[in-house]
Amino acid sequence: MDSDYYRIKVEEQLNDSTFYSEIPDNIDHLVKRRMNTVLNKYTTATTEKEYDYLKNFERKTSNFFMEIQSAINSQKNEYIKVQHPTVLKLRPIIAGPACPTHRLSNFLDIILKPLCKYVPSYIRDDIDFLSHLPKIAPVHARLVSFDVTSLYTNIPHDLGIEAIQYWIAKHRDAIPNRFTVDFILDSTKLILENNSFYFNGKNYLQHRGTAMGTKFAPTYATLVMGFLEQRLYQEVEK
Repeated sequence: MDSDYYRIKVEEQLNDSTFYSEIPDNIDHLVKRRMNTVLNKYTTATTEKEYDYLKNFERKTSNFFMEIQSAINSQKNEYIKVQHPTVLKLRPIIAGPACPTHRLSNFLDIILKPLCKYVPSYIRDDIDFLSHLPKIAPVHARLVSFDVTSLYTNIPHDLGIEAIQYWIAKHRDAIPNRFTVDFILDSTKLILENNSFYFNGKNYLQHRGTAMGTKFAPTYATLVMGFLEQRLYQEVEK
């Protein structure tokens, strides 16, 4: 792809103040300090090894890039050529394999993932999907799927926190007692509210949704969608 064209397309998305804002400086050191504050507040939540794992590592600033999903799907080739298409769908990825919150995100994913099995529509993988299909289907049956546009970036923080609270309250026994609700919620807020990254010489902060590249994002999105489904069922059954 033409690099100037790619930069323009990325900056079009980053200029959407609903999701992103430019910040003057790199804030990785501030995020690390905020994370240490949370960990020190809940010292009984982590073991000595877990505490060391979450705190002590060499951090790196996250980078922003966009995946060219439509071109990959249409060309069905290992190599694609994209010049200046009139319609191009790009998916935002924030790559932060060593960002200040990446280990906390991984830790939180381990804690919350057991809740996913209680979401009725949760599908673990392709094999699990096949196990949900009926052995015999009517001749005129239709298989239908629905998608949420930019799901990860469209989840309001308040909704996400409410969803996590709902599933923890409903299945508290699925999570070890040492992980209190306050610890889980404060850790979630820290990850969501401090998703900073770098692109083309500028620093940015995402202030809506979660980064697609952070470890706990799939679990977080699953719990949110499951929570919305529960609310929908309640409305339908009235």
